Amino acid sequence: MNVIIDLHGVRHSSVENIIQSACLDHDTPFVVITGKSIDMKRLVDIAVKPFGLSTRDTIDNPGRVVVE
Repeated sequence: MNVIIDLHGVRHSSVENIIQSACLDHDTPFVVITGKSIDMKRLVDIAVKPFGLSTRDTIDNPGRVVVE
C-alpha cells in the first residue's frame, strides 16, 4: 500500500470528491487517514461503495482505514 490519502483538516462535504478521485486514480488497496472520527470513516465507506470497494479498520492504527 503505497498510496495514503490524509483527510486531516478536510471538511466532511469534500470527502466524497477526494475519495472518489482516489478510487479512479489509484490501485487498491490504499490507506485513508481519517482520524478516530466515526463520521469520517462512514463518509469514506459511502464514497467507495459505487466502485464496488469497501473499507476496513487497520489493527495497528484506529485513525486509518484501508480501501480494498
